Amino acid sequence: MLRSVEFSETSRIVTFLSPDRGRLACIAKGARRRKSPLAAVLDTFNRLELVYYWKDGRAVHPLAEAALLDGFEGIKTNLEKATFAAFPLELAYKMACENDPSHALYGALVRGFETLAIWRGDVRTQVCWHVWRLLAAAGFEPALDCCIHCGAPVPEAPGFSYSGGVTCRACRADRQLSAHDYAMLRALAHSPEACPSQSASGKIFHLLRQYAARQIDTDFRSVRVIEQMFG
Repeated sequence: MLRSVEFSETSRIVTFLSPDRGRLACIAKGARRRKSPLAAVLDTFNRLELVYYWKDGRAVHPLAEAALLDGFEGIKTNLEKATFAAFPLELAYKMACENDPSHALYGALVRGFETLAIWRGDVRTQVCWHVWRLLAAAGFEPALDCCIHCGAPVPEAPGFSYSGGVTCRACRADRQLSAHDYAMLRALAHSPEACPSQSASGKIFHLLRQYAARQIDTDFRSVRVIEQMFG
């Protein structure tokens, strides 16, 4: 489940990421009633199995049933994990399209939360990896092998442009990367199945946030909360 808003005294509009339908908005009638079976499962981060009534031409579809598949309790019971996890959740919400199959994006979102729920390392690093996997699934992965402007080979410490990826020293960049930061980006790119063991700096987190914001032309409320709480 991606987000939920109150619709009436008893109902909610709930948005999901569906592998077959992409971003899917449903009206959960009666979900705000205390004894509603939907109230117990319609929670942020929950992975659910849904029964809904699709109606062509409508933006919101009636939700009939929802069953919990995974509640990711390892995230919800840890304040730092829950705060940072809001970033990939918001990113997936903004990259997904309505009624457009999103199998890769859905798989990356679920895999990232499964990993974070049991993660014992640096939370910022895992979320950087999760964000990279989401960007790659949606076709926004930064280029790392050659300059995005001229195609020239890049040095060990290249520049980075938020419009596409690394740059050579002769071309315009939004920021310069250290050799360590460039190596970390390559580790994120070449670790599709598991988060790399080396720690990502706060600079890498900020870089990916700025890159994602440029790619989809938006800002992220979740990142402002992260910065307020954890710097």
